[in-house]
Amino acid sequence: MPSARRGFTLVEVLLALAVLSVVMLLLLSAFTGAGRAREVLSARSREFRQVRLVMDRLGTELQGAFASAHRESSALTCREDQFSGKPAATLVFTAFRLPETDSGKPPAYVAKVRYFPRLSADGASLELHREQSDLPFLENRISPRESLVAEGLRGFRVELHDGSGWRREWPPEGRPKTAMPKRVAFELTGPRGDTYRREVFIPLAGQEGALTFSGRRAASP
Repeated sequence: MPSARRGFTLVEVLLALAVLSVVMLLLLSAFTGAGRAREVLSARSREFRQVRLVMDRLGTELQGAFASAHRESSALTCREDQFSGKPAATLVFTAFRLPETDSGKPPAYVAKVRYFPRLSADGASLELHREQSDLPFLENRISPRESLVAEGLRGFRVELHDGSGWRREWPPEGRPKTAMPKRVAFELTGPRGDTYRREVFIPLAGQEGALTFSGRRAASP
């Protein structure tokens, strides 16, 4: 008479299910942790990329900044406010720049640029906007173009060096309106509180009286 086959007992089945549940839980935790780490790294990468792009662009534009004593409208100005306790500077300057061949706009080598902050829709952070006006000294000026260049910021601060110290407002009292700072430093505070600072030397500072720019393109030789 053949021996009867012995099956699994209820305890063995429950024990196997418990072990399988623990293994599945560990695998799920590993995948969830990897997904969260990927999301955090992607967010940090996006934040750093937008900060780097703004700092590179603003730094490059400031290196071409100028002001003419013969045109007060070309003056550089800076004002610092506080939006919900966050430093929020507005920087306006005129700069020589390269034409944008793919913009569909007439080529211009001078532009009036304004960087200014706005509170986000929920009021928890700052948005940094950039406005550009091409051919700003002509009567038939091109309408300014505005774009969002950074969001989720905790602060945008600008400091300007007049040769003796740093200032947060420009022009300083007692200086001509068209006076240019020798250096400009700007800081962006990211969503996580990380502060990024860049200092830019202004090559045309001190040449305000020599620049008699009219706003018209120079005649071709």
